[in-house]
Amino acid sequence: MKKVFMFLMVVVLLFSIAACGEKTSSGSKDKIRIALTAPLTGNQAKYGESFKNTVSLACKQWNDKGGVLGRELELVINDSAGDSAQAASVAQKVVSDSSIFAQVGDFSAPCSMAAQPIYDAAKMIQIAPTCSAVTFARGSKWSFQIVGNQVLQGRFMAQWMFDEGVRKVAMLYLNNDWGVSVKDYVGDIFKELGGEVVLQEPYSDGETDFSAALTKARDANPDALFIASYYNDGAAICIQRANLGWEIPVYNPGTVYSPEFLEIGGSAVEGVLTNVGFFPDDPGPAAATFVEEYKNLYKSDPDYYGACAYDAFNVLVEAIKRAGELDNEKVREEIAATDYEGVTGNITFDENGDALKTYIKIIVKDGKFTAYR
Repeated sequence: MKKVFMFLMVVVLLFSIAACGEKTSSGSKDKIRIALTAPLTGNQAKYGESFKNTVSLACKQWNDKGGVLGRELELVINDSAGDSAQAASVAQKVVSDSSIFAQVGDFSAPCSMAAQPIYDAAKMIQIAPTCSAVTFARGSKWSFQIVGNQVLQGRFMAQWMFDEGVRKVAMLYLNNDWGVSVKDYVGDIFKELGGEVVLQEPYSDGETDFSAALTKARDANPDALFIASYYNDGAAICIQRANLGWEIPVYNPGTVYSPEFLEIGGSAVEGVLTNVGFFPDDPGPAAATFVEEYKNLYKSDPDYYGACAYDAFNVLVEAIKRAGELDNEKVREEIAATDYEGVTGNITFDENGDALKTYIKIIVKDGKFTAYR
């Protein structure tokens, strides 16, 4: 009987130690792990590098202040390569790792949306900093975006063109989910304002010869050319437009807001008009420290999309702090209730999880991005 009693005491003791270990896992000894998924290789790698830099800076800033909930933050960085199938594969890996609490990323709409059903099924929070597709945030209660959706951005760009006296526009667009969405919303809203869309011409990812599309656009006799592209394609299209000798106002979404757009395009991108929600040459109070610390660390200016990723990480961690625990439902509720002054401006969310944003007009002038008028 005495042996049985001793055995039971040992079992109770071991159980108590195990229970303490479980309790410690939500205490100061374990890190809070957050996944970051971005295109670190492939055609969109410069955007991925920007994501990695700004989110790493945000993580460091939190940890320098003691972390959150008494725990250090740790980034788990994954490469989607800008490929939807790889983004879905990464999502499977992330949700299979029980130590990861939430996900920031991806950069593009196709990658973010390919991964979304996987995060949704796992009830994992997914904040896609720059996914502007209208169907994204409303596709899952666990999904949020920072950049603002295509309705907001499309109205801004369409109104800007119309206010500048543009009445006929030709549009070239990347033929993927994002490019089609940009084309549809800018074009439809421009027509609602009373303008005419004289051409909508798609091009494929990886295409390098735009001469035929540009000739068609020129022959349509528009007042302006709108190009829904990333910085590399946008620069190439502008170079080939200049080679045709076609002088016309050019508008692009903020996806061309990158130093590489200026480097690749050179004089051919002079005068290009675009929009951003963050401009490091004229930062608001919340952004000034971010710009200074980023320059000190990386010896370059942060770009708009990196700034969105920085805000996405901070919105998530602030929500964890307010929730007071790592409970996905509670943290999700806190994100939905966000009223945060970020480096890209004030961030609140509508009922779908779309950020409500304002934008800044930018022009390429003397080889630099400059505030427009």
